[in-house]
Parts: sequence; C-alpha cells; structure tokens
Amino acid sequence: MKNILSVEKIEKYYGNKDNVTKAIDNISFKVGEGEFVGIMGPSGSGKTTLLNCISTIDTVTTGSII
Repeated sequence: MKNILSVEKIEKYYGNKDNVTKAIDNISFKVGEGEFVGIMGPSGSGKTTLLNCISTIDTVTTGSII
C-alpha cells in the first residue's frame, strides 16, 4: 500500500527556554492510500496543534512530515 502521509518523530514546543510547553512529543505514524484516520484525546492534548502542523498552518520544532 502506498503511503500518502508520513509523520516521523515530530515535536512542537511553545514558549522560550525559561518556560517551554511541549504540545507534541515524539509522534510518528503513516497513513496509507484509502485509509481513514481519527485523532482523539482530551482537551489540551495537542490534537489541533498536530492538525495545524500536518496542514502546514504551523511548523514543527523537530521531525518531518512528508
């Protein structure tokens, strides 16, 4: 199956070196052609941040999205 999305070891931090908030911590997954994906989690867990990074509205601190 062909991968249409590959997320590899992404992390997203907000703030400065004195006050860092880790919104996404080392997430990796692949989505194959024809697959459906759901993103679930409690309020404040980074769901919107993840979607913003995947859609290039925001950038990741480390890792890659292909």
